[in-house]
Amino acid sequence: MSTLQTLDRGLEAIEIISQRTGGISPAALADELGVHRAGAYRILATLEQRHLVAKGTDGRYRLGSGALVVAGRFMSQYRASAQPVVQELADRSGCTAFVAIADRTESIAIAVAEPSARGPIGISYQVGARHPLEQGADGLAILAQRPARDGDSESVRSTRAQGYAISDGEVQPGAVGVAVGMGRGASTDVEASIGVIRLGLPGDLDIERLLPLVQDARAAVARLY
Repeated sequence: MSTLQTLDRGLEAIEIISQRTGGISPAALADELGVHRAGAYRILATLEQRHLVAKGTDGRYRLGSGALVVAGRFMSQYRASAQPVVQELADRSGCTAFVAIADRTESIAIAVAEPSARGPIGISYQVGARHPLEQGADGLAILAQRPARDGDSESVRSTRAQGYAISDGEVQPGAVGVAVGMGRGASTDVEASIGVIRLGLPGDLDIERLLPLVQDARAAVARLY
């Protein structure tokens, strides 16, 4: 399939700029893109006009407010698309189901569902709930997708080895859960995990039954993108 080279370079420029926390100069961007500086300036001027990048007082370019608007709209679409899958997972598992994403050093729930046939006692878990990545199955599953490093905790190492994470009251006392990472190769490039939680002890988690359900839900969300 043919592509529009100018559009492709503009999108590549956004990708490069997004990876430079300290911003990037037009000259450096030109080198990265393999274009003349005049070409880099034209790309930056176009992106700046759309508020996708902004020029700082240091002359370096960073993502602009327009990128935040697009990201917010994407997350709304991502949540809306994932919600039916999460609801189905909750109904099939009989547990509270969720999708969580990484937000810097925290995990934040973006989609949550209770089983339709909910019992008298449930888990208080809501969209927007957040906690450190090192706590809970959702955060551990996200961390385990990242390249191994010397500072990884034993929980992250074991999660990476077994392919799923288990939580035992780290986020909510008396709650246990299992989660898997959504995969770093996803086209969305969002660090995410999907899983279920319930009241009980670790021994109350039927991993053999729940893990295939969670993995099926992961595949269903991946097919959306």
